[in-house]
Amino acid sequence: MSEHQYQYQYFHPGPPPAPQPGVVPLRPLGFGDVLSGVMNTVRRYFAQLYVPVLAATAGVLLVLGAYAVVAYVLLIDLYRQVVDDKWYEPTDNQLATLIAVAACGWLLLVLCLTALGVVAAAAGTVVTRHAVIGRPVTTREVWAESRNHLGRITAEYLLLGGAALLGTAVLMVLWVAVSAVLGSAVVSVLFGLLAVACWVGLFYAQVRLTLLVPVLVMEESRPLAAVPRAWRLNEGAWLRSFGIPYVVNLIASMGGQLVATPFVVAGMVIVLPFGADPQPPSPGALVAAALLFLVGVLLSTAVTLPLLPVCHALLYVDRRIRRERLDIALGEAAGLWTTQPPAPPAQPAEPSAEGGSTGAAE
Repeated sequence: MSEHQYQYQYFHPGPPPAPQPGVVPLRPLGFGDVLSGVMNTVRRYFAQLYVPVLAATAGVLLVLGAYAVVAYVLLIDLYRQVVDDKWYEPTDNQLATLIAVAACGWLLLVLCLTALGVVAAAAGTVVTRHAVIGRPVTTREVWAESRNHLGRITAEYLLLGGAALLGTAVLMVLWVAVSAVLGSAVVSVLFGLLAVACWVGLFYAQVRLTLLVPVLVMEESRPLAAVPRAWRLNEGAWLRSFGIPYVVNLIASMGGQLVATPFVVAGMVIVLPFGADPQPPSPGALVAAALLFLVGVLLSTAVTLPLLPVCHALLYVDRRIRRERLDIALGEAAGLWTTQPPAPPAQPAEPSAEGGSTGAAE
């Protein structure tokens, strides 16, 4: 035993601390380890984490802004007629146009937010893979790696979303079929209970599959193969997979609200009527307020989205350390050891009752 090891063992009884080449120690992670790991990743890899998401947010703003121009052209006449005559009744064509514009806008917004979520999931997981072992990485490298996983993550989202829609369709068909036989009162009770059971099952499955994106990215798994792999890997950790991301999401939501609040307040100031004789807002004011609301929502989303993928990736590392000793491979990747982790320092020799010594020296 070296003098340094002997002094450490004398003043710090017990095993030495786990090495930490990156944002978390290479050992099973506790609640505080994951939270500090998320914050350390954001602090050390801020640009690498947020530049891809903000670039995607700028693209989404361009798409939604173009759609806003189309909606303005289609609905401006209806708005002016309603402002001029509060008793005005829209025609069937105007109502159909209004419903179509609103429905298409909602669908486009959902698609754009989903695209942002895919980019954030890929970038956050790729950054965490480097952050765990303290490897430097550039924004260009993060985007190059993330781009290779966008298709599989999108396919996984479509697969799970399609399964949920199929289950809903089957439930509706059963509702119609059973109601024709048993009557509406009995059907309402039965399907109310069934809906609660389905919601609980869906919630359980969603939490159990928390590690799905990390499996897709870090193991480069296929979408169909990633589902059972993530399910088995997260066995016995449901409460951790629910509680830790919930706290991270709560922290992220507070940060997102701070970002969105100035834009929302500015939009409200523009459209709210003031003065002794308030007038309805002009079309230009409505457009400006809508753009401010949109920018606030998108920036708030861009701020909050990357944190959960980082948290999920750290939970994935924790599960593989606990079940598969991933800490050994991570230590090798970080250059801490070549094949096996170093053995803990031997206990110092203690004098025996006969005056000799016992311990590692024997």
